[in-house]
Amino acid sequence: MAEIRAFPATVRSAGENEEKRVAGRGIVYDEWTELWPGYKERICKGAVQRADNVKSFFNHDPGKVLSTLESDPALELKESDEGLEYDSPIPPTSYGKDLEINLERGNVKGSSFSFDIPAEGDSWREDENGVVWRDIKKLTLYEIGPVTDPAYVQTTAQARSKEAVKEWRKQQVPVGRLLRERRQKLVNSLLD
Repeated sequence: MAEIRAFPATVRSAGENEEKRVAGRGIVYDEWTELWPGYKERICKGAVQRADNVKSFFNHDPGKVLSTLESDPALELKESDEGLEYDSPIPPTSYGKDLEINLERGNVKGSSFSFDIPAEGDSWREDENGVVWRDIKKLTLYEIGPVTDPAYVQTTAQARSKEAVKEWRKQQVPVGRLLRERRQKLVNSLLD
């Protein structure tokens, strides 16, 4: 199941006359983001691997395709030190016009992307305060584009990711218990 992440980001309308475009930073590198209390993750620079044909949708809706890497005009992706930038033509469709108007009015507030993480593509740890930290070192990008409300998309992502955290925590319980028991034995031996 693909995961979705959204970031409040600067999304702007670009282009004059016939070809309107939407551009923004869809993925932010090397910054810890708290998706909900007790869960933080970051995407490491160099983590993004592209699927065969990355697409750009408006609000993750496959019925509102803006462009793909193979379309004419094509979706453009560019790596920077800060993250992955995208630049997509806005098609002359009803939803394309809706997107243009919403960009002009500031109703479209960010960018989002959908991805999968291959085996061994991430690492998880829990600190002494119970906060879970996830480092994403490798991901496969499927879709990237503008979204109206990044917080809403993040909420959807939380429901999916919380399941992954729960599963990870189940696997870690014996290790956590073992560490507590060892700590208690050490304390007891010092008190004796």
